[in-house]
Amino acid sequence: MALPVKDTLELVQQAMEVVKSRYLLCILISQRIHQLEKGAPPVIDVDPDEYTSPKTFLTLSLMEIIEGNMEIETTENASA
Repeated sequence: MALPVKDTLELVQQAMEVVKSRYLLCILISQRIHQLEKGAPPVIDVDPDEYTSPKTFLTLSLMEIIEGNMEIETTENASA
């Protein structure tokens, strides 16, 4: 189920506290959405049946970033 825009924006703000760079955040979200579209399982504890639609992949990827379960270091190393 897709979240209302207000709730999604709150998740974006929380993710910005983790990543700090909006450009890096966009890259991470984009990469993760592509992985999810190809069938990658969630890396956080959620009901996988709730996150099967591309409409929910943005929410899921933001939640994964907020909970610190994304491989951020590989992207950070690449930009260093």
